Amino acid sequence: MQEEEGRIVEIDADVAADLSCHPPLVVDLDGTLLRTDLLSESGLRLIKQSPWAIIFIPLWLLRGRAYLKRKIFNLARPDIALLPIHEELLAWLRGQKELGRRLVLATASDQKLAELAVAPMELFDVVIGSDGERNLKGRAKLETIVRLCGPVFDYAGNSHADHPVWRSSREAILVNASKSVEAAARRTSPVTRVFERKGTTLGATIRSLRLYQWVKNLLIFVPAFTSHQAVYWAVLYKLAITFLAFGLCASGVYVCNDLLDLEEDRRHRTKKNRPFATGQVQIRTGVIVSAISLSLGLGLSAVIGEMLLPLVLLYVGLTTCYSLYLKRILLVDVLILAVLYTIRLIVGHAVTGIPYSVWLSSFAFFLFLSLAFSKRAAELVTLAGNGRDVLPGRGYAAVDLNMATTAGVCSGFLSVLVLALYINSDAVRILYYRPAILWAILPLLLYYILRLWVICGRGELHDDPVIYTAKSPSTYFVAIIVVLIVIAATVKSF
Repeated sequence: MQEEEGRIVEIDADVAADLSCHPPLVVDLDGTLLRTDLLSESGLRLIKQSPWAIIFIPLWLLRGRAYLKRKIFNLARPDIALLPIHEELLAWLRGQKELGRRLVLATASDQKLAELAVAPMELFDVVIGSDGERNLKGRAKLETIVRLCGPVFDYAGNSHADHPVWRSSREAILVNASKSVEAAARRTSPVTRVFERKGTTLGATIRSLRLYQWVKNLLIFVPAFTSHQAVYWAVLYKLAITFLAFGLCASGVYVCNDLLDLEEDRRHRTKKNRPFATGQVQIRTGVIVSAISLSLGLGLSAVIGEMLLPLVLLYVGLTTCYSLYLKRILLVDVLILAVLYTIRLIVGHAVTGIPYSVWLSSFAFFLFLSLAFSKRAAELVTLAGNGRDVLPGRGYAAVDLNMATTAGVCSGFLSVLVLALYINSDAVRILYYRPAILWAILPLLLYYILRLWVICGRGELHDDPVIYTAKSPSTYFVAIIVVLIVIAATVKSF
């Protein structure tokens, strides 16, 4: 018997005889042929384009997973061309097809979406999936496969949900299976082929936290150093705990941002290698990791007190709005990035009780605005080099490069101007015995800003400008000189 579009039809005698010699090869889709899950991909796409829809998802789920999948399919679907495919498995399946085997795709994903996902492969004879009423998973999948293919078939899958099918299959093919899944499958089924998972999920999950981005959170310590309070261990200890709390929240936001930006990342030259974009880490894992990281960070912020929790919530809210919508608005995106950097300085003031400095805030905002423009300009340089006109997911076009460069350089120069005005003000005399020595910082700051923009114009600024700064040896050379200058300006006598 054969099922086509929900109908059961008879298989003639010749086909049945052929199937006995060459059993059908049934292949799972989510996590097997695809390194991702279609329901999760579609759900993220829906949340990104219509955030309010998250309210209705639990209501749709009450009517069953099959109904939920069909409902989401009708409202949003991922870009099929960008989905990460298990290339090694695909190549092997093509070889099996050339040998004359009948290939059947059996998935718990919505059938209509599954058909769209595998159509470009031109590989499968039949596609079966959930139909809006029946969720094709576990025993339900097995029953449908037996009705369609007969009792003799081979099955390729990846998860514990596939065990009922493996127990009834002639041969089991394991794809991206965990050690526990493989061990359970070998106890009940003859495993003939294993497509190993490349890399470790734990390592990829840790990479998704982007711990290297925590270097940005060192800005929290800046107010303590500029006010000369960094010599007190109590201040440093409190800032260290704050650094941890803010870092956990930032990592949770980074993971959330990567999940929402899956398609944009897959189109990007370097971001396409991120764990979620490649399918190394499943979307569900990312949601759990993000929730845990944010919960720990917010909990620690609440314990610290000192207005930290409201500021962290502001940061998380702004970052979420940026990921969902604001980053697509011309100029608003760079202003938000500059504000997010400046919030870190405000946090440093709030948790220590150090009085706010208008000079420091103004200087930092213009400097961070310059860095934000450099990030966008670097993308526009790459865009122009690829012969494209519009920056995907952003409000910029290639013709905006001169504007972004001019605005960025001017913002950097404004930060230098603010520093010069501060050095020339009466406020500087409260902290420095020889403020005139601080003038030596200005050419160093100009060197840093101009060098960054020269590298950006050459198309060599591939990383986040703050991360690039942290990696550049010249940064530490300049920083050491600045520290020596500040010490010389601070001490009463040599």
